[in-house]
Amino acid sequence: MLKKHARMFTVIFVGMILTATLSIVSVKASPPITVTISPTSGPVGTTVTVSGINATAGGEVRVYMGIFIFAFFAATTTANSTGGYSVNITVPAFPAGAYTISVLDVTTGEIATATDMFTIQPKIILTPEEGSYNDEVTVEGYGFASGSLITLTFDGDDVTPMPQPETDDFGSFEAKFNVPSNPNGTYTVEASDGTNSASASFTMIPKITLNPTSGPQATLVIVNGAGFGSSVGYSLEFDTINVTMYGTISTNFDGSFMQLFLVPDVPDGTYTANATDEDGNSATAPFVVPSPVMTLEPSTTFSSSIVTAKGSGFPPNQPVLLYFEDTPMMSLVDFMTESQKLFADEYGSYEYSFVVPVTKPGTYTVTAYSVSGDGTPAIGEELASASLTIVENPSFEDIENNLADINAKVVSIDGNVATIETDIGTIKADASDIKAEVVPTGYELGLLATILALIAAIGAWLSAILIRKKTPAPTPKTKTNPK
Repeated sequence: MLKKHARMFTVIFVGMILTATLSIVSVKASPPITVTISPTSGPVGTTVTVSGINATAGGEVRVYMGIFIFAFFAATTTANSTGGYSVNITVPAFPAGAYTISVLDVTTGEIATATDMFTIQPKIILTPEEGSYNDEVTVEGYGFASGSLITLTFDGDDVTPMPQPETDDFGSFEAKFNVPSNPNGTYTVEASDGTNSASASFTMIPKITLNPTSGPQATLVIVNGAGFGSSVGYSLEFDTINVTMYGTISTNFDGSFMQLFLVPDVPDGTYTANATDEDGNSATAPFVVPSPVMTLEPSTTFSSSIVTAKGSGFPPNQPVLLYFEDTPMMSLVDFMTESQKLFADEYGSYEYSFVVPVTKPGTYTVTAYSVSGDGTPAIGEELASASLTIVENPSFEDIENNLADINAKVVSIDGNVATIETDIGTIKADASDIKAEVVPTGYELGLLATILALIAAIGAWLSAILIRKKTPAPTPKTKTNPK
């Protein structure tokens, strides 16, 4: 409100100066100064040429634009040796309406007003001027009535955002809307305050989006298209490979479509998916086929510990054969039943836990293979590999981290028997020696060592139940003296 009053005061003040100047300075003798404007109408930002004759030779001429005494200074120039002058002004952000353009001969104080008034017309500017379905468009409006609510339409459809935009004191506003779904073509966006209106053109262009945007071979991809021709046939290509999954297919009435395709058997890299309709409209989107990657958790451990292999970028919904050097790490039960634990998921992610074979310290390679392409349960292509370091004497942290992978937790100690609950079942350990010979901190380390020894002793059995997570049969007690 204070800004509004300040602007109004400025306008009135300028008008008072003009009036006072006219009253104080004696009127110049004929011929009077003249004022001509061109053009006489246009939107905010229009360049108007103001010219005339009979000004004081070599004197300053000032140009004002407004209504009655509400005038804003617009420009200044110097008359030539015969009193002629010409200057360009830019129409300021005023509300819609007719405005006078006046000039002041500063030397004599004479004021003259153009015979023609300048009419400000509303206009809107779109950013961007082209786009696709659901794109956000910014609308800037000028030259509307001040303090008025604005309605926006796109090809006649109401797209007015909420809250409804309103013009400021100068008849300007800014609003945003999302492009509705329409076929390829040029459409009219209109803004109206109920009395004044303005329009601008918006071009609808084709667009496709992919979900997901990356994945290995055989990934199922959903393609959504918009801004294509209405009810026309179209096709899909992955790079240069036609991946259209159905025969004759057409876009919807509004130029949209939804289609599926499977990523073909191509090398790793970045590819271009392309949709083209019968009218020649086309759009592209990138798709990345990543290299398979596998990590081991933990990557440094000890013999007979549990390690989890995690992979990404593997062929979706396809089995993976995991090997420790030349030894298969898949549970026989999982392998014989074709358990889903051996398969990468629909996104190409893979995760499998195994017990490290008893072996001497060193660095070994764990490799993931695909199944042979001829359908036999044999090793196919190498997908990914990772290094596993085996140490001889595990530290307390090594043991603790390994057991954390299966969430091992001592739930009770009944006499000399410790009961340990894990993700893979229940383990019972003889803790008599531990209880008798170690202090509390040593007791915890000794108990963990006991569990480790127990796992080492029943490695084959543990491998069979690792993924099935069933309750194991009673196991022999193993005594381990703490270090």
